[in-house]
Amino acid sequence: MSRQLGRVVSQILNRYFGEIVEKVGNDLFMYGSKPMGMIIKSTGLPRTQVIESLRTLLKFDLATFEAKDVIVDYKLLPDNILLLIRYPRYLLQMKTKYGSEAEMLVEELLQQASCTATVLIVSVMNKYKDDKEKNLNIVKLKDTFISLATAGYIQQAPVAESNSEIPILVPVATIVPDLDVRELINAMNTNLNNVSDNIYWKVNYDRFHLDFRDEVMIKAVTRRIDDNAGELLKLMLEQMYLSSSSWASDSSPVPLTDLKDGCQRISDNMKNHVEQYLRVIEESTAFIRRTGDAGGGQYSVRIQHALIQLVEALCDHTVTERLGGKAARIFRLIRSKKYIEEDDIQKNAMLPNKECKELTYKLLEEHFISVQPMRKAASAGGMAKAIYLYHVKLHDVAHVIRDMCYRSLHNVMSVSRHTRVLNARLLDKKRRVRTIVHGMRLRGEPQQNIDDVRYIFCIYILRGAWTVEVLDTLTPPEVTSSAEAERRLNTLAASELHLDRELFILTSYFTYQR
Repeated sequence: MSRQLGRVVSQILNRYFGEIVEKVGNDLFMYGSKPMGMIIKSTGLPRTQVIESLRTLLKFDLATFEAKDVIVDYKLLPDNILLLIRYPRYLLQMKTKYGSEAEMLVEELLQQASCTATVLIVSVMNKYKDDKEKNLNIVKLKDTFISLATAGYIQQAPVAESNSEIPILVPVATIVPDLDVRELINAMNTNLNNVSDNIYWKVNYDRFHLDFRDEVMIKAVTRRIDDNAGELLKLMLEQMYLSSSSWASDSSPVPLTDLKDGCQRISDNMKNHVEQYLRVIEESTAFIRRTGDAGGGQYSVRIQHALIQLVEALCDHTVTERLGGKAARIFRLIRSKKYIEEDDIQKNAMLPNKECKELTYKLLEEHFISVQPMRKAASAGGMAKAIYLYHVKLHDVAHVIRDMCYRSLHNVMSVSRHTRVLNARLLDKKRRVRTIVHGMRLRGEPQQNIDDVRYIFCIYILRGAWTVEVLDTLTPPEVTSSAEAERRLNTLAASELHLDRELFILTSYFTYQR
């Protein structure tokens, strides 16, 4: 694990769990697996704080433990920690596919890490019961929960087997529950601690990642060809889930007749051009390939090869952004030729010799390309001459770009944290204004009163209760400064999500390279 990854992990833990959990996480990242006594000694924290930090990490599946006789070693899971910045994408995926009810259920489950179905539904219902815009009802939430469990977006959490002194978490098969609406309504009126439901649920990240992988591939084909080609690839991916493993490198062959039947449901015009689209996708992207002639032809999706193509495109984009278009031209030339001499690079790149050499050495310095020295056979009476062949090691370049993403992600999160600290007072004041305005809208107050409160307010604590006084405290310059800070934070948040998309492509690529 790289140093850049450790810095990102530290930033994420600090943002979501605070300095104490960050300190324990840094210690585990640095030393690998350690027992609790060694963690207490190396961090210098009280035993209770270390226990609470480890409990938090284990609860959110950010760490794991392994029993060795009577000693328990704890180990950090950096890949799971990186998923914390992907939460907005999970929520957007749920809202797009299943609506706002699914988004609220998944958001609550992500915040609680794991809970029972009854507690989850009742908690969401109690949280939004006064929001008239949501218009929630318990039946709709129950149906949405069953739909998410059936589709695999949520799954049953592992159960503990305590055959020995140290319990072991054992995965269990997910069984879609049969929830009773009357019991859910009774649970809303009673204490949730008395609920008899003892089956815990958690978010299935792997199911979301399958959607993200398919979305990246479909968008790539759509951008390269057209929307019909993207729909055809989407149909082939749906057929893949029926006959082969979801993460298989190549899908099982799909007969052409099945594809035509599926395309007929999309459009009649699409059915008449299936073979032409399949040929174009195979020749232009190589995401699919013809594997047989039975049934008019059989085609399979090449998942591993598709990810290699996506990583190559990501490498080209990174080189272009970092060193310019001419360097990207040299990089693509070397990758296409496999092995090439320096003189041939200058001939084929159509660049001046001096500039071509300079860019080639920059690519070598940034570890985007590698050089392989070779020695020619010596001629009669002459000395052997050494030649140098340039080539691209895609696996090594992908590691380099992943470290760049970690470094950029750390910088973005550091700037975001610094911006929040500098503008903490203004942002907190604006947040309280929005809370007051939201409450006034729920009460149905006139718009004129809401507009007045937007700019003139102050919060005082009188006798332990919050009281609103109308005072001129949010001045026009403060409004401008807070708007600028929010705009900057939104830009940084968008940058985090963009970097996370690149990391997802690279992580998926490395999954198939193991």
